[in-house]
Amino acid sequence: MIIGSLNIREGGSSVKRRRINHIIVKGNADIFLIQETKFNSISVGTASSFWRSKSVDFSFLLSVGASGGLISLWNTYTIQVSSSFGGVGYLGLKAIWKEEVYYIVNWVIAGDFNAVKNSREGKGSLGLNRSSEWRDFSEFISLSNLVDIPSKGKKFTWFGGDGKARSRIDRFLVADNIVNKWGILGQMVGNWDISDHCPIWLICDKEDWGPKPFKANAEWFSNRDFSPFVEKEWKELVVKGRGDYVLKEKLRLLKERD
Repeated sequence: MIIGSLNIREGGSSVKRRRINHIIVKGNADIFLIQETKFNSISVGTASSFWRSKSVDFSFLLSVGASGGLISLWNTYTIQVSSSFGGVGYLGLKAIWKEEVYYIVNWVIAGDFNAVKNSREGKGSLGLNRSSEWRDFSEFISLSNLVDIPSKGKKFTWFGGDGKARSRIDRFLVADNIVNKWGILGQMVGNWDISDHCPIWLICDKEDWGPKPFKANAEWFSNRDFSPFVEKEWKELVVKGRGDYVLKEKLRLLKERD
């Protein structure tokens, strides 16, 4: 199962909704949790526009005034939802996956908590002394018998407008018995895009954890010409773009060199 989450900071723009659809489809999501829609009313067409597919269903919670608003979407081919429930600040699903029943809660259990656990999870304006808040949040996680899934890759999930303030206020908290049962490897933080929050992904099947790693035959390293060859070819390869894209493309092209 692949679960994603994103605080979109208002979902009224059709351009933004199309972009979210791209994020969801690219991430191959089974369930996607959206926060801060700021919708005080919503139509089926608007909700469906976040994930344009005939195999998608959803539940929602309207905003209170100018804040809040939640939408939970799921792929009906892979996930069966028997009921949904909600209250002030949360929206839950009773979901069936591989003949097991799970409760997945948008915002409170997965999403934007507006809190960090310690000073290492915040910089800038969030780097001030807030030890009482950190302690309360950590105690909540411990007393609830939840596991704070570690992040893979990026350290922070929220960035302030000045580029200096940043924090990890978006995360997945999972029941301890689920970690091994689902084969959870971690939480992946996506790229900062249409919101000041990054999308986060809980990858629950080992075969779904991103691209396959670059492999090399160990015997190559016994050949004294191997390292000079790789260094020479690497320097000659010209690829432009983001660092992660450049690395991926150079590795791909290097495999094709004789």
